[in-house]
Amino acid sequence: MPNKYAKLFEPFYIGKVEIKNRIVQSAMLPEGWTELNGAFGETLIRYYEERAKGGAGLIITGSITPNHGLENQDSPLVDPKRFVVQTKKLADRVHKYGAKLFCQFQIYSGRNIVPDEDFNTPVSSSAVENCYEPSILCRELTVEEIHKIVQATVDAVYLCYKAGADGVDINGVKGGYLGDQFGVDAWNHRTDQYGGSLENKLRIMKEIRDGIREKCGPDFPVTTHLGTKSHMKGPRQGHVPGESYVEYGRDMEESLLMGQYLEKIGYDGFLFGTGTHDSMYWLYPPMYMPDGCWIDEAEALRKEVNIPVILPGKMNVPAIAYRAISEGKVDAIGIARGMLADPEWANKVHRGEEEDIRPCISCNNGCLASIQAGLPLRCAVNPDVCFEEEAKAKYAKCANSKKVAIIGGGVAGMECARTAAIRGHQVTIYEKNDCLGGVMIPAETPDFKEANRRLLKWYERQMKKNKVSLRFNRYMTSEEILALDADVIVIANGAKERIPQIEGVDSGHVITGTAALMNADILGKNIVVVGGGQVGCEIALWLKQQGLKPIVLEALDELMGGRIRPAISHRDMLIDLLKFNNIPIYLKVNVKRITNDSVELEVNGKAESFPADNVIISIGFEKNNKLFQEIYASTEKDVYFIGDAKAPGNFMSCIHEGNAVGAAI
Repeated sequence: MPNKYAKLFEPFYIGKVEIKNRIVQSAMLPEGWTELNGAFGETLIRYYEERAKGGAGLIITGSITPNHGLENQDSPLVDPKRFVVQTKKLADRVHKYGAKLFCQFQIYSGRNIVPDEDFNTPVSSSAVENCYEPSILCRELTVEEIHKIVQATVDAVYLCYKAGADGVDINGVKGGYLGDQFGVDAWNHRTDQYGGSLENKLRIMKEIRDGIREKCGPDFPVTTHLGTKSHMKGPRQGHVPGESYVEYGRDMEESLLMGQYLEKIGYDGFLFGTGTHDSMYWLYPPMYMPDGCWIDEAEALRKEVNIPVILPGKMNVPAIAYRAISEGKVDAIGIARGMLADPEWANKVHRGEEEDIRPCISCNNGCLASIQAGLPLRCAVNPDVCFEEEAKAKYAKCANSKKVAIIGGGVAGMECARTAAIRGHQVTIYEKNDCLGGVMIPAETPDFKEANRRLLKWYERQMKKNKVSLRFNRYMTSEEILALDADVIVIANGAKERIPQIEGVDSGHVITGTAALMNADILGKNIVVVGGGQVGCEIALWLKQQGLKPIVLEALDELMGGRIRPAISHRDMLIDLLKFNNIPIYLKVNVKRITNDSVELEVNGKAESFPADNVIISIGFEKNNKLFQEIYASTEKDVYFIGDAKAPGNFMSCIHEGNAVGAAI
């Protein structure tokens, strides 16, 4: 039977290089896994190899920044011999599976650098404020420094050429990085040959392309990132979809002219992108953005150029990717986070196994949030990212199959069950409700949680595929658990929602956040949400979308300011969505009393009262360790304790913990 997504598997060309299909592992910064000289160590080589083995036609590595003396970066130019040797190893591994390799180079971060004591004054195209510390003014680059940046980039590209890479991508006029800082008038105030006209603003891009051509020859392909909109209302201020705004940065009209000019000066293709660090949720789309959120902008670029356009941006759903290709909107699709979640994305689509694709949920907790915190790149739903070699042993069949009883069918329990069952254990989940999911069930209620629904369906399929026995409607006491015919017991019974000591909190119209998500039909019009964490803010947004009138009360001086913070893109977009939807927010609030029809509080030392048909308590979760303690103290069997019951976290912490315990049994 022909593959229904056959168009995704047709070849295309970048310059004279043929790519076997139209599925690209697009660039994602491999923070924490490169060697000190920017070289690809064995961990990263295995990481990229796994995506090539998984069927991607083209691998584009995460950004490498050549050392030009202006930014503290691991650089291939520090030890070029080592860089060439390791890149050659990577190219050979990727080529083994018929994939091609492009290395991406970051020109420079410029005003996007987060200043700290290790940096000198940040530099940019002009003297403009730093993106993250507006009190710090960036220093304007001299012409000599620009020439050094160009030469360092060309020299680093040449190392890839020597190593056998098939091409390179220049992280160019996109994202608010240095190429964009030259290409956006709001940041480029120069009056010399690098400012003013379109050609001058793109001069650095031309000099890089000319230098690569001179050093690597005319047939070595070079693509570049291009963003078609800055999506900025002003400095550090994005706009939400549907919001009327005046573009502070670069608009579509000028961007399309830039695309035509970049093609004219010799670039061989575009890796599409949009947004900037000032509008982070356009640059790295979170769950609140729709799937395929960049398609329309990319199509506009594709109509104006004659070189391939590769489209990332939440293209993880095969049907959406297929439509973009089959309708001629773009030439290829790029998947970065989706291939973090499942390196076999391409092969599974090719085999017609799309239901087995482990879905990216666009939470950004393991990837973007980790990178921004200076931590190693990870993935919330795939614990094996950058542990591909170790995973071989992890999922190997065990020598001694055991009977494993898992108490709780939430995400931690399901991941533990999946991992243990793959290894050959006999696994049974005992779940108090009539279905799997735990807090995933209420969490997936809002429309913007479609990816969460896909993840739950994936887990349900994995339970069936790996022959995990399911026992529903089983609220297990410690006595019942101890009586089970099991060699190993795993307690994954979930956390308890925290309830504050407020007068009237036990009234009938006061409910928890999870109860509200499951029972929207019983809620009145005026809703007071107590708690301005991510969950409370999402509930308020969802209630507003249902036509209700929520307000949010938060004790801290900021929203989502707790111990576990969402990624910047999530936090910024959710706050902007609350503003756009005119949802009142009150900070530094001390709730005094809940009456039958109101909430009485103190805010900034002033007494206030708000009408409330319902009050929703969403101030987080607390550990739920009583059952574990009872079991652990009463048996000599192996007993494990995982998930939110042990320490409230998020999907990432639950999945990683469940996976580790499932592998340890």
